[in-house]
Amino acid sequence: MKGVKMGKKVIVVGDPKSDGDYILYGFSAGWTRERMTFRLGNVLAAVRLPLMPDQENRITWRIKAPVRQRVHFRIGGKELYCASLSQPDRWEAVSFKVPPERSRGWTEVQLACDNFVLQSRTEACFALAEVVIEAEGEKWPELARPKADTTGMQLLFGDLHIHTRLSWCGGERNGTPEENLRFCKEVRHHDFAAVTDHAEHLVKDGTWEGLCKVLDNFNEEGKFVTIPAYEWTSDLYGHRNVYLAEPYERIFHCMDPTSSSPPKLWASLEEEGQNAVTIPHHPIRREFPMRWDEHDPKWQPAVEMCSIWGSSEYYGNELQEIAYSEPGISVRDALTKGLRLGFVGGSDGHDRVPGTGGLTGAFVQEFSRRGILEAIRSRHCYATTGVPIRLYVILNNCLMMGDEWEINQYQFEGLYPLLFHISVEGTAPIETVELFECNELVASYRSSATGSMLRSPYWDEGEFLRVDRRADEQVCVEFVIPHWERYYTSWKPRERLGIDPRVPNHSTFYYVRVTQKDGHRAWSSPIWLLCRVGECERVKGYQPV
Repeated sequence: MKGVKMGKKVIVVGDPKSDGDYILYGFSAGWTRERMTFRLGNVLAAVRLPLMPDQENRITWRIKAPVRQRVHFRIGGKELYCASLSQPDRWEAVSFKVPPERSRGWTEVQLACDNFVLQSRTEACFALAEVVIEAEGEKWPELARPKADTTGMQLLFGDLHIHTRLSWCGGERNGTPEENLRFCKEVRHHDFAAVTDHAEHLVKDGTWEGLCKVLDNFNEEGKFVTIPAYEWTSDLYGHRNVYLAEPYERIFHCMDPTSSSPPKLWASLEEEGQNAVTIPHHPIRREFPMRWDEHDPKWQPAVEMCSIWGSSEYYGNELQEIAYSEPGISVRDALTKGLRLGFVGGSDGHDRVPGTGGLTGAFVQEFSRRGILEAIRSRHCYATTGVPIRLYVILNNCLMMGDEWEINQYQFEGLYPLLFHISVEGTAPIETVELFECNELVASYRSSATGSMLRSPYWDEGEFLRVDRRADEQVCVEFVIPHWERYYTSWKPRERLGIDPRVPNHSTFYYVRVTQKDGHRAWSSPIWLLCRVGECERVKGYQPV
């Protein structure tokens, strides 16, 4: 049309850092070091294109096939165009228009082929090198990208697991709720506290109502926050604390038929409309083992890593009595099952003062009950063994501890190298800073080592950038993981073992563990990179020769 300014968007395929924005599934992830200038496609593939909304877009594809091929282009399951590629291994330009009613900003376009082709080990039904979009205007839709926004966040410390004399198992030696809260505020100088007496002990004679009045009297937003809470104690399903945004009238215990199992508990909280989270504690203990199959990410966003019962990080760890531990139910086991859990700490003291054995650090936007619950729900929290170690973990300047990013296989590949910035302010000299990938140690800093870092044998040289040790108690470390491939120097006859990110649900998580020379520790909540790979169909009944 005369007088209308046409814009052009050119998408060149072949770079994983940019391909991840456009390619969804069905293409080779290009996981060898030698990058190709195009992507090989399977029988069914999909790309996501930034079409100008509510107007006609002309799309031109630079495409080829190893054999004569028919390629069907679909949006929303309906075919827009069918191209016949009649010249094997010759690049061809395929062009068609997308009508305005199909143009809705970022639009998924499926490419389906008639013929399945197997070349050696590679499925290569067609290859894509470039996509050109033409439409009116010049400002194309952009994808929202994650960013680690710690501005306005405040790091608070508190004990999330306090027992008082209202719990019969501790009795008078536990002290009153008032004594415990006053100790947290005036002696420990905590920012928040949660009294978590056993629910079955709170439901009689107005005990819960009286406790809520005490909590409200001590609660002062911006200075010291008390969180209404109680312990749901089941020897069959494990122990969980329930944390509330406000002192709701009704609470639930495991002997109540309406809340006798975790799913029933969560259903009751949902029915009552309560803003709450539930957190398992001492999951590794043999006396009350945790059943991780009973999980709901909406209600169970975190796990108590440590308390006076020791650490539940993994079976056989030095902070846990192995005689009282059960294999297969540790925090690491839960993470391996795919559960996305943040880490918190609490004392769980039945005869100890608050803050002994466990403490929680929480990054909050708001210094209030709701703000602390939201920090736990978003997993912007971490656990320590009872001292206020200040720990900051940032990945690629866009993700902080507890964050997750759902990406496709091309974005997964394009993220590398991964740069971890870890800052620690301890209460004693720092001994080690360790980075774990999927529960395996991949990088570590040790103050007592002759070098600045002990490298895992799985990585190439050069992944450790620097250490800035301002004092024995303050350490800043940067680790870099250069690529997602793993190298085994002693593996024969294969020199290299590659992990292919095209495998469905190939996801990765990272967490940091800090150890001080006095033995105290801190564990950051993990960061998850969730790789979602689309399902690729083959021609049914086709048997390659």
